[in-house]
Parts: sequence; structure tokens; C-alpha cells
Amino acid sequence: MAKRYVDERTAGDRAGRERGERPRNARRLTACADADYRSAMIAEREVHPVPPCAAGRIPWLGAAPRLLRDPTAFFAEHRRRLGDTYLVDVFGRRLLCVFSPAGVRRLYELPEDEASFGLATFDLLKAKVPIEVFLGRRNRPHDLFGNEEVQRYLGVLEDVVALEIEELGSTGRFEIFRAMRRLGHRLGFGSWAGTEAASARHLDRLIPLFDRLDGSDAFVRPIRALIAQATHQARERRAQRGIEEILGEILAERQRDGRRPGDFLDQIWDSFADVTPAERPIQVARDVMVLHMGAQSNLYAALAWTLVNVLLRPDLLARIRDGDDVLLEKTANESIRMAQRSITLRRVLKPVEVYDGRGTYRVGPGVFLATMLSVTNTSAGPDLHRFEPDHYAGRRLAPDVEIPTKELVSTFGHGRHSCPAQRFAITAIRISIRRLLEHFDFAPEFTTAAPRRRQIGGVARAQRPCWVAYQKRPLGSARQVRPTAS
Repeated sequence: MAKRYVDERTAGDRAGRERGERPRNARRLTACADADYRSAMIAEREVHPVPPCAAGRIPWLGAAPRLLRDPTAFFAEHRRRLGDTYLVDVFGRRLLCVFSPAGVRRLYELPEDEASFGLATFDLLKAKVPIEVFLGRRNRPHDLFGNEEVQRYLGVLEDVVALEIEELGSTGRFEIFRAMRRLGHRLGFGSWAGTEAASARHLDRLIPLFDRLDGSDAFVRPIRALIAQATHQARERRAQRGIEEILGEILAERQRDGRRPGDFLDQIWDSFADVTPAERPIQVARDVMVLHMGAQSNLYAALAWTLVNVLLRPDLLARIRDGDDVLLEKTANESIRMAQRSITLRRVLKPVEVYDGRGTYRVGPGVFLATMLSVTNTSAGPDLHRFEPDHYAGRRLAPDVEIPTKELVSTFGHGRHSCPAQRFAITAIRISIRRLLEHFDFAPEFTTAAPRRRQIGGVARAQRPCWVAYQKRPLGSARQVRPTAS
């Protein structure tokens, strides 16, 4: 640490340091301790004792150029070189990365008011999504995804999948991730934006607007977030206004016709009864935007990987077609585990201590605690590097899968930070994949599929397109399985 304050720095540099400026002679900052100096000029961002650091030579960017080329490989390589706990400075942020059982467990168990998951996520999303979309929200995912609520979605999910199957026709071909993205949008719109939004009339207008607004680009394709910042989110704001207009049309038609289906769009509408008539549909639309972006960030990719993994394994396909929904759900969970590229972040708000199994680090406000699921999900236990649905029993890892702590393997998070939409997502995947397999025979035009290397966050998109040909199956060739909530 002493190297950060060496006497060769000029008096001007020292004065600039007091103002929070970068030293003029930053070219001399070549060692890891000097890289630490750049981010720790603000005392709150310090970590004591200082662990090894994945240094970057470019001020503010830090290690970003190497990290963004292949985030999973970057974190895994530095774990091998530096150990289970190390620092990374990237885009002006200081990350304390933890990969040991004790360190990861501590990351999940810290209270939200000491190390915030919500603020860390918001810190990423606000670069891509206009901030007013997040302000004043009244309907959170936790409000719409309770166990009893998912049962209400079943009929909607079945109807939406039936619409998609009808539009596919009797024969053709599609790229799996692109087709599942469309289906994912449709499932979400039908569930919380009204069946009108999932209809052909509105669907093709809404999809490009949501794709343009898409907050998941902040971590799937970080360069798009930088472009959004550089353009003051001009494209995103146009998309936001377009979504508000379309949902405003749907709400106006309901009011004009006196129609109340009793769905979640009605519930959201009722929650804004106290705002002005002009503002009410706008606020309803923004609640829908936040809910939909949250679900769509992972749902369609999880759908796609489940279909990919089933189609590449004829024995799995045969058993699922024969009605094994337990196996189908295990396949979905295993597909998500293998494709996870989420970086779990907690923004430290108060001084905290992090014990990693070997020592205790005192971490100041402003530091981000981090772990990368793609590193631990496939290395935490024997055979976790390979795809095997029997790794799961229901929503949890099977009892015979031995890992040092449950937090090292994650699909939907752990504890208070578990994804509230888990039950909805698995139910939507099961209904969608089952109905597709019942109605069509598929001929994959690919033999392997790999996650997108540059992705940091969310369930992976595919590195290369996965095309598949399909043909309608003869009537009576498939067993019909009645849907239930997971």
C-alpha cells in the first residue's frame, strides 16, 4: 500500500488527490498497488487488508478491456492466479471478488441495508434505461409471483403458447434463441400487460420497442449501455414513449368498453387510482416495463437452452414426450445452471467485514462485492462441469450432489435475494416446451451450442445461431399432459 503514496508524485498531484482528481503522472502507475491507488483515492472504497489485484493500465477503464472479451475466462483465470479473493477495478468501480465457500456465503447473507443487491443492479441498469422508468413503481415482482398467483397464470400461458404454435404453421424453420425471445415476450405480455398485448395486433409493435429499451443489454452487451449514455438514451426514450402509447391504447379501450378481465393489468391499473387521469396510464405502463424487463432478461434464454438441450439428446426427448414433466423441470433447471453468466453484485453501503475462510477483509462503502456464477456453477462439485438433469431434485440440487456450501451453485439466487419469478419461469418453460414437443417434430441444424463468451450477467445467449427445422406431428401421436403450477 505504501507504494500508492510514493514521494515521486508532485505537489500538484498531491493537491489534485485531495480534490479527487487523477494524478498527472498516471503513466507511472504500473504495479497492482498503483492500480489500487486510482480507485482508492476516495477512502470509503478501500479494502483492508488489500488482497491481490487484477490490475488494469488504463485509468477509469481498469481491467475492462480484458474482462469484456470473455468475463467467465477472466474471472476463472485470475482466481487461479490470485486465489479465491481478489480486487478488480473496472469502469471506475472497485470489485472485491469472492469465490471461496465462506466468501460467497457471506456475500449472500449480508443485510440489504449494508450491502445492496438492488442498488448494485440499478447501478448497471440506469446506464441503459431512462431513470424515470424506475421512479414511483408500485407493483414489484414479489407482488405478482406468489404461489397462489402463479396458478392464475396457467390459462394465460396455455393460450399464449397456442397462439405462437398457430402462427408457426405446419412446417418451417426458426433460430431457437430468436423464436424463444418472441415467445418469451408473448408469455410476459399476456401475463401482466393483458392478452391484448400478446395478440397479433399489438405484439409486433411492442417487441421492437422493448428490445430497444432492454435493460439486460447493460450486462449482455455492455457496449450498448455506453452508447446509450453517449446519446443521452435517445433511442431508449423513444422506445419508452412508444410503449406508453400502446399500453395507453389498451387501457383506453378497456375503459371505453367497460371491460375488466380481472387480470394483473387491472391490478396495476387499480394501484394508481390516486394519480391524475393523464398520468395514470403512463405510470401503469412503466410498472409493466420494469416487470417485463426483469422477466425477459432471463426467461427467453432459459427457454431456448432447455429446448436446445432436449433436442440434442434423443433419449431425453423421448422421455419428456412420454409425459415426464419432472424430468422436463429438472432439464430446465440444469440448462439454466449450465448457461448462467450472472455476476452477483452487492454495493457496500456501510463498512462491513467479509470472512473468506482464510482471513477477514474490512470493506468500505462504494466497493462492490462480486462473484461470477459461471465460474462456481460448474466447478463447485464433482461432475458439475457436465450436463445432467439428475443434478436436480425439484428446484434444488439433488442431495447426492456434494458442494461445500449451497451458495456456490445458483440458478435463481439464494435466500432473500432469490428471484421471485422462479416458479412462474419454470412453469412457463415447462408448458412451452411440452406443447412445442407435442405439436412438432424437430430436426436441429446444429450439433453443439455454446454460451456467448462476451456476456456478463443473466442466462447466456448463444455464441452462434441455433437453427432448427420443424414439421407438425400427426394427430394423436403425442400424449396430452394437463398443466399444473410447479
